[in-house]
Amino acid sequence: MTIFKMQSLVSFMKKLFVILFLFTSLFFTGNIGHTSDFALISKNTEIAAALSALESVGRTDVIAILKGNNATGAPIKVMFRDLAIYGGSNCEALTTKTQSGKVVIYINQEHKGAPVETIACLIAHESQHHTMTNTKAEETKAWLKEVSTWNAFVRRDRTLAMMKHPLVKRENYIAKLNARDNGQGSEIRRVIASNPVYAGLKN
Repeated sequence: MTIFKMQSLVSFMKKLFVILFLFTSLFFTGNIGHTSDFALISKNTEIAAALSALESVGRTDVIAILKGNNATGAPIKVMFRDLAIYGGSNCEALTTKTQSGKVVIYINQEHKGAPVETIACLIAHESQHHTMTNTKAEETKAWLKEVSTWNAFVRRDRTLAMMKHPLVKRENYIAKLNARDNGQGSEIRRVIASNPVYAGLKN
């Protein structure tokens, strides 16, 4: 009886191992495939996770811009960078053009390890600058895209808004601004107009 039970147990363990092996293989194959979807945008795993998060809340327009549906017709690279090099140490992120004319989005490297959803919101914002028109209207559009993305994440998981992180504080601030005029953008436009950072932008 004991031998029979042992044989049954061994047989069960073998089957369990095979099932776990197959599940793990499928899981990692799926993740590798999904990550490779963003290979032209970024090879950084945190940024890839943020891009997946954007997809999960329906920001396919942002993904399309990053993949090449933009003013240059080429994919937009996204990476962490020390923004002090560009005189933007106080910036959360910035969009610029390389010497070859390609658009690149730099996320301040101090935000490595930030909640994925907040990085996703910064990417959504910066994606709107692919035309490089440098106007207050473009900046307003970028802020509105950022806040609508944050609101989508918070609707799905309200605990996000309670997290203690500088980028969460930023997103909550913009969300409160946006709520004051029911998402019409007038409050955001007012803040942009009064911010010295944007003083040199055309309307």
